[in-house]
Amino acid sequence: MSRESTTVTYLLTPKVESIERAADLLLAEMTSGMQYISTRKGVEMYKCEDRLPYIDGLVKGEILSIQKEENDSFLVKLSFPVTNLDPDLGGISNLWAMVAGEVFSLYFIERAKFLELELPPSFMNHYEGPQFGIDGIRELLQIKDRPLMGAIIKPNLGLNPERTAGVVSILAKAGFDFAKDDEICVNPAICPLEKRVKLVGETLDKIQERSGKKMLYMADVTSDFATLGKAAEIAISAGAGGLMLDPFSIGLSSIDYLRKNFSCPIYVHRVGYGLFCSGSLSISYEIFSKLFRMLGADFSHVGGIWGKSQEAKNKVSEYVDILRKPSSIEATWPVVSGISLENMAEYYHFYGDETLFLDHIDIYKDEQSSARKLRALKQEMGLAN
Repeated sequence: MSRESTTVTYLLTPKVESIERAADLLLAEMTSGMQYISTRKGVEMYKCEDRLPYIDGLVKGEILSIQKEENDSFLVKLSFPVTNLDPDLGGISNLWAMVAGEVFSLYFIERAKFLELELPPSFMNHYEGPQFGIDGIRELLQIKDRPLMGAIIKPNLGLNPERTAGVVSILAKAGFDFAKDDEICVNPAICPLEKRVKLVGETLDKIQERSGKKMLYMADVTSDFATLGKAAEIAISAGAGGLMLDPFSIGLSSIDYLRKNFSCPIYVHRVGYGLFCSGSLSISYEIFSKLFRMLGADFSHVGGIWGKSQEAKNKVSEYVDILRKPSSIEATWPVVSGISLENMAEYYHFYGDETLFLDHIDIYKDEQSSARKLRALKQEMGLAN
């Protein structure tokens, strides 16, 4: 029997008489379970294993450490056997229910922050990571040693397919490497997915035939899980270079689904992350960054640093490191939007060459003005045009 374990670290503020009691009950809830009984004296809580002796001890976890922090909070590190999870049937969704489920709603925990997740190799090896990664995308676009310069198609909504293709044409001819749909544009009546992607794909093919330069276009297929495959099939068949989705809307397993069923780059957006990653009940974005890469994201947002504190910048640096550090799987491109002539030099110094920078300001009017903006951005980075 494997002795591998899944390890989790939380910052907890308990309501019960001791943090040891809270940690013990939480660990029980993540494994064999616990129950509440309402009495006239209050709520009585107990672990199922204390009253149901037939529970197999193989499922039990362990409290690894408890460390006092500020404001009556404690760092609590727990582990439970990897055999409680089956990556083939249950997988990341079953894991998420265990480690990021009841901890945020338990009666005896006032505040909880999910800070770290360490997965055993037997679980991680089930997932293949990015299909292309940094090296594969460089080879695909024939860009060797500089950051990728991309753009978000704007307006968010309101362009028909012909105008969308026109915007992408301006960006491609100006020299941008990458374009993506806005995160709220999937299949609006004014700009249906299939027709939009078909016209954009045809436009980019013609530009590549004439100039030899390839632009990567990512179509947004964020959908209900039941129709995610259909949306992805439509986009790829129509000519999309890759697929974009928002796992905070669909769920983490959507990344793995696209990775295993489509041979194209995957772009993971993070719209909605603030609901999960801020406040007294929250999950660290480091965990999401780790999972996005493991599940197959070729591109993943990390956030900007303009005007932020040093502490916030250090956090962004951690996200970037998680996506790019050497590993048995391919590295993921960190994505940074909101670039400008004012912040480009600082951003380039901070993030470096292995980054996708996205612009969306003053680049849609015509090819000439778009090209001037791109040249100016590269000059701010000290790069040759």
